[in-house]
Amino acid sequence: MTLSELQAQVGALTNDPNYDRYSLSDINAELGNSQTKWNLSAKILKLTTSSVIADGSNYFGLTTTNIVLAYDRVTLDSLPLKKRSKAWMDLYTGTNWSAHTGTPTIYYIDVSYGVERIYLYPTPTSADAGKSLVYETITAHIPMSASTDRPFQWYAGSSSFLTTPYDYGLAYDAAARLLLRDPSTANAKKSEDYKNIANGVLDQVIQTFKALEAAEPKRLSGGRYWNSGYIHVAK
Repeated sequence: MTLSELQAQVGALTNDPNYDRYSLSDINAELGNSQTKWNLSAKILKLTTSSVIADGSNYFGLTTTNIVLAYDRVTLDSLPLKKRSKAWMDLYTGTNWSAHTGTPTIYYIDVSYGVERIYLYPTPTSADAGKSLVYETITAHIPMSASTDRPFQWYAGSSSFLTTPYDYGLAYDAAARLLLRDPSTANAKKSEDYKNIANGVLDQVIQTFKALEAAEPKRLSGGRYWNSGYIHVAK
């Protein structure tokens, strides 16, 4: 659905087709809030970035111009790293952990002077130089502005067409919050009903994106090939 279509749907759901009570700016803001919630829940706008490890270098700046909402997965040489905080390191290492060196097993995020960086612990040495650090991030959507814009834009004019069948749920989610601005028994009931519909649609979106990344169950076929040391797996 386009922005103008979503606006019209929200206007109809709130019985405000001429946008007298809720302006287009109000509607756009709530549609943006809904997209952020859905994006974090379903991991819709995921970006994969890689960097090469260098001896003695323990931090990396993000190359994306989009705002990073969350880190979904970080690996070093295809092995997952655990996310911790600097406070956790202070509490549980009990030493000057910033001076430790070795193969990293932990990462933490630091934002200083408006610059977001991913740090590794312990600091890599020459033994890890050349290894690949891969991090998957959930990035913020670009707000819709043109009437033809669609939800979940990576950049202006783009969209995630995987969500197209579910876009209407964003209108229900936005309408549910707008109605709460005018408290009444009728609005409270409508808001609750709309929220339930929106959450049901969001569940479908989450399952859709989970299914895309889910591993297929393997089936044994043709018996076991003991002489080769491998199990034959049907494709």
